[in-house]
Amino acid sequence: MRQEFDKSLTSLKSVFQFVQEFFSRERVDASHRYAVDLAVEELFTNMVKYSPEGTQAIVIQLEKKDQCLEIRLTDFDVESFDPTQAPEVAIHSPIEERTPGGLGLHLLRKLFDTMEYEYIDRRSRIILKKNLEVT
Repeated sequence: MRQEFDKSLTSLKSVFQFVQEFFSRERVDASHRYAVDLAVEELFTNMVKYSPEGTQAIVIQLEKKDQCLEIRLTDFDVESFDPTQAPEVAIHSPIEERTPGGLGLHLLRKLFDTMEYEYIDRRSRIILKKNLEVT
């Protein structure tokens, strides 16, 4: 499934409805819903907040291939930011010694099997993959 969303935080309600529709249509086990909701919210929100120069809609694609779920978010006419190269968060350090930011990406790295990044012609795409086999 593929859908475009206005580059605005007010689109989040529609984004979550899109995820719900995908889960229902593809019969994805509800145990994966938290991770997917967190991923699309984190990445969509980051695209809105940190790449305001792009005004085109953000495209979200969800696809189930056998027992693998693939999430793709694409932002257009923006500068490159590769989340796969973002530094690890010092989660074991005292909070007063930590630098703000990065916790959302840290959680996505833990919840998903792979995170990939593509940047071509000012188009930024983040791809997450998750094994759907319930263990």
